[in-house]
Amino acid sequence: MKKILLLSLTALLITYLGKAQSYTSTVSYNKMQRPAMVLQLPYSESVAEDFIVANLKKTGFEPETKGKLFWKKNTIDGYYIFKGVTLPEYITPVDLYFKVDQRSKKLKDQSTIAMLVSRGDENFISLDGDENAFLAAKHFLNGFVSESATFKQNLDVEAQENVVKNAEKKFTKLQEDEKDIMKKIEQLQNDLKNNRADQDKQQSVISDERRKLTEMKNKMPGQL
Repeated sequence: MKKILLLSLTALLITYLGKAQSYTSTVSYNKMQRPAMVLQLPYSESVAEDFIVANLKKTGFEPETKGKLFWKKNTIDGYYIFKGVTLPEYITPVDLYFKVDQRSKKLKDQSTIAMLVSRGDENFISLDGDENAFLAAKHFLNGFVSESATFKQNLDVEAQENVVKNAEKKFTKLQEDEKDIMKKIEQLQNDLKNNRADQDKQQSVISDERRKLTEMKNKMPGQL
């Protein structure tokens, strides 16, 4: 039953991704409406953000040249800014602005990506203003759809590998603990054996000393 349900969910996801495409819209940036592309993905904000960076790296762009996760600090009005990106279908570098939001309070595992394209200095491109650049950016964003399922699967596999590694580490630690415990048990058993031997010796000492005490009493004056 679980296998059938998993296959059904996978089929639904593939269908969803197959139909999903970005659409042209306007979004607010610095209190002004700007031309943008919007794409919805069935993944959380954090997954979508990581996926954006992974796709930018495929173009040869390196988002983290100034330290780990520096790009997350390089934001304006909630948009992550990546300057000088060369798109696969447009050789002139452009600046890309991404904003990722949770789709709704109920849909926590779904996100909406808004992308703006600029020639630099916030000179944002529209479909009418520069059709070639705008469509190249749109195709780049639409490429997220076909690749996101594999990306998410790889994340899940990596996460599960870490779960397995942690479980194996815990098992190894338990085995090491068992060895330590067995050594302690062996030592305690030796201590117990020695203690019993010492008790037997002490019992002999007690018997000897009692015998001496009895002999002393018998030798006391007035004793028969």
